[in-house]
Amino acid sequence: MKRLSLSEIARLTGGRLRGDDDGRESTIDVVCTDTRALPAQGAALFVALKGERFDGHDHVAGLAHTAVAAALVSREIDAPVAQVIVADTQQALADLAAGVQAQRAGNTVVAITGSNGKTSVKALTAAILERAGKTYATPGNRNNEIGLPLAVLDAPEDARYSIYEMGAGKPGDIAYLVRVARPDVSLVNNIAPAHLERMGSLLGIADTKAAIYDALPDGGAAAINADDAFAPYFEQRVLEQRAAGRRVIRFGLDASAEVTASDVRVGTEGSTFALVTALGRVEIALKLVGRHNVRNALAAAALALGAGVSLQHIADGLNAAQPVDGRLITHRLPNGAVLIDDSYNANPGSTGAAIDTLAEMGGENWLVLGAMREIGDEEIAMHAEIGRRAKAAGLRRLYALGELPAAAAAAFGDGARTFASHDELAAALAAELAAGVRVLVKGSHSSAMDKIVTALLSAHRPGEGTTHVA
Repeated sequence: MKRLSLSEIARLTGGRLRGDDDGRESTIDVVCTDTRALPAQGAALFVALKGERFDGHDHVAGLAHTAVAAALVSREIDAPVAQVIVADTQQALADLAAGVQAQRAGNTVVAITGSNGKTSVKALTAAILERAGKTYATPGNRNNEIGLPLAVLDAPEDARYSIYEMGAGKPGDIAYLVRVARPDVSLVNNIAPAHLERMGSLLGIADTKAAIYDALPDGGAAAINADDAFAPYFEQRVLEQRAAGRRVIRFGLDASAEVTASDVRVGTEGSTFALVTALGRVEIALKLVGRHNVRNALAAAALALGAGVSLQHIADGLNAAQPVDGRLITHRLPNGAVLIDDSYNANPGSTGAAIDTLAEMGGENWLVLGAMREIGDEEIAMHAEIGRRAKAAGLRRLYALGELPAAAAAAFGDGARTFASHDELAAALAAELAAGVRVLVKGSHSSAMDKIVTALLSAHRPGEGTTHVA
């Protein structure tokens, strides 16, 4: 991040500066929120956040002889540490990031949200844009009200393009985040059941995520998934209610769209297709598995077009893009079985897409399912529907972990088993996996299904036999 004086930080956050004992004003090189992960170099601003079970203010007094040069606090602390006192430290963090971002000239901001595929679209878009100029993308999953401002502050000042993934767990989240990083190009990738216990309905999810189009400036571009059921809703909101005069770029595989694909061939190690746009047609060999990832590639192409990138850069980027860890990564085990790691996260939409991808590959396919969290009051019915969908798709076995996935196992019927622990499930799989079997591991992040992947890789000791080819 750019170096900031404490007085500048106070100005951007509406705070009051209390200097340290020697009366000199410090400058800040980095912002942090966790005293357990202080920077090794540079002068840090510690933001004292407060939650239900923690209060960062409790740690300020112990920062006097650390890399922390000052603290952002909502109450003055009796400690020999410079402090910027604000009304609300979380809001002040957002205001600080928004103020820094607003000063960046020549930086095109791409904002991505949606129920599924955000991280994959982010990676595909980054692969394209980095060919057109210096590109920064949200690291990891820093896509919430704390992570996004930190990601914005960490962005290099000379980046030509910045790509920010924005997550929403409750109404108002996207509106909050776009005030931090106002986008020039926006995308709602899709709408599916997720966080329904707080959003209330699919329409509630769509309304929350549609806020990503609100902040588009004159000349901004809205990429809209023409295949999604909410495409007409988003297009109407963009054109008539929220962002009149902005550009709309529609993409899709099935519906009519300006960005589409023809001659699609989905294989076990990726897909090939012709990308068709208003700028022309180019051949793409995508290393990501599944038809849904072809659509994700179209989303990335639409965003890139909105950012003014050439068709050649788009083709080069998509052809070079690599899959994201935990999302349909294939490991070939020495015993001839194939393990597909899709353990990073899950909801009914992404799990259905994973089942379809598995079925497209043919052969004997098994599904290992952890719980899909935060999907509302109908969670048991939604798990059962996944079991029925897996059976209808021709999957041979379903291994379920825990109470909610047990509903999927019951709906699947013969060939399904339920396990109470990761260890029991992993042991059964390690014993039963054989040549010719393809097994996909899926579940919400909180289900820790990556433990199953790690256990299977360890049990089969793949060593040099493991390849990431999906």
